[in-house]
Amino acid sequence: MIRPLRAARIAAAALVFSLAAATVHAERWGDQGLGVMLGNPTGFSYKIFLDERLALDAAFGVNQNELDAHASLLFHDFNLLRRSPSFASLTANADVPVYIGIGPRVLFEDDHELGIRLPVGFSIFPHRSPWEVFAEVAPVIRLTPESGGDFDFAIGVRYYIAAIRPRAN
Repeated sequence: MIRPLRAARIAAAALVFSLAAATVHAERWGDQGLGVMLGNPTGFSYKIFLDERLALDAAFGVNQNELDAHASLLFHDFNLLRRSPSFASLTANADVPVYIGIGPRVLFEDDHELGIRLPVGFSIFPHRSPWEVFAEVAPVIRLTPESGGDFDFAIGVRYYIAAIRPRAN
């Protein structure tokens, strides 16, 4: 069993590494996506880019017949797969960031389970399209009612509304 303090240290190190590794790619700040996801949980998903690589993701759905809500701060690396020749055909027609994040999860059951999610995933943003396809896995560190671990996973799609930005002169 992972102790909460050790898990917090691991998560903090992962976030620092992600910030250092990610580079600015596209003008996504302010863009908002709304969609659905299937897996554990299954439900609705929302994402807003706070800058070109940092986003806030939230979801509300059903997890093993219980209501689930979570939010994650996600750090995207748009260049990791682009540097690999194995992904050249995919990255030629789409932006394919890898992301890592951290955030709270609440499972609304009899004892209201509270935990910390550590999602890791990738997205596909086809060029000249308002859509995102994503897949992620997320270890969950349960804090209440008793400590332990869970595992979330999901695939999904979001439709993006581009932010209104000032025109360049």
